[in-house]
Formats: sequence, structure tokens, C-alpha cells
Amino acid sequence: MDVEALEKLNVAVGFLLQQKSILKIIETLKTAIHHTEEAFVWSVLDANSLSCELPEKIKSGWIFVLKKNVPSGCHYHPNSIQHMVVIEGQGESQIAGIRKRMVQFGNPTCTLAERWYVIAQGVPHEFFPEEKDMVVISFHTSEAQALEEIDCQTGKRRLYEEE
Repeated sequence: MDVEALEKLNVAVGFLLQQKSILKIIETLKTAIHHTEEAFVWSVLDANSLSCELPEKIKSGWIFVLKKNVPSGCHYHPNSIQHMVVIEGQGESQIAGIRKRMVQFGNPTCTLAERWYVIAQGVPHEFFPEEKDMVVISFHTSEAQALEEIDCQTGKRRLYEEE
């Protein structure tokens, strides 16, 4: 993704983090993660309600909370490019077999490309939160109802938002 698109996404996340309704969703998800066996929980964002411009290819937005010390599970999206940024927490990512430390959204010493994780369609990825639950905001090129996840180990298909 080009720098202009990442700049638009960066502005959108900055806007979202100033909204009380978004902060409430994050707090609700941070509570919910402790009442599930799942590795992560999520909420879909209404991308149309943002008062800032998103890149044209972005069709959905999401907030995820990943459970601390629990790998997210290796998966890929056959129908979407994922653009993700870490809001809270720390850990590592493994994208296309390359494992590295994750950088938080607000880190002023890192470039946009270092803060944003752009994961191409069909590329396996997994996240490894450490010490505390990890909050991420993710944008996809797929509509929310169409976003597919394929488990790398089992091949099991999941839709995040059933129609």
C-alpha cells in the first residue's frame, strides 16, 4: 500500500481513538476477552460513519482484542488485504513466515510502514500478544459480511460476520 493510503488510515485511527463510542467498544471487548475461550474478540466499525477519508479500496474496519499470552492462530484471508495497527499491548507478528516485534501506533520513532502491518491476500499470519491483551484496529479490502478466514492448520473456513 502506498504512503498516501497509509496516511489516510493513520488519520482515521487517530480520529477513532478520540471518539468516546470507540473507546467504550474497546473497553467492552477488553472485558469480553476474559469470558471466552477464543484467542480474540472483535467489533465491526461502521466505515461509512468516519468523517475522514479512507483509501478507496478499504471496505470494512474492525477492532480486535487479542488475549494475552495466547497466539491468534495462523490464518489467512483469501479475499482481502488486511491493514492493521497495534493500539495497546505488545508482542510479535509472524507474517509470511517472518517473525518480528510489533510496533505500536503512537510510536513517534517509527515510520508509517513500520507501524502498519499490510498483509496481502492469501498470506498466512499470526500474532503473539505478550503480558497484556493486545488491542488492534484493522481495515480490510473486503466488506465485513464477506471477510473470510482460513485456518492454516485445518483449512477450516470462517466468516466473521454472518449475514
